[in-house]
Amino acid sequence: MPTRDWRLAEEQIKTLEDAVEKARSKGGRETLILLDNVALVVSVANRTVITAMDGDNLKDNVFTHIDSAVIT
Repeated sequence: MPTRDWRLAEEQIKTLEDAVEKARSKGGRETLILLDNVALVVSVANRTVITAMDGDNLKDNVFTHIDSAVIT
């Protein structure tokens, strides 16, 4: 499984946690979270990032198997 060698700042992690909680409160299970120039597909129940893409890789992509989106 490929991994990306980038890290989120502490403030971004807090924003991500808040976004996951918002998705959970609305019944989201697999959520697309747009955070700054990063797109993250997150399993809400497991609080696990499934897929992450940075701005350079976002163009022309299709996100499937999501039931909600949070734009921060």
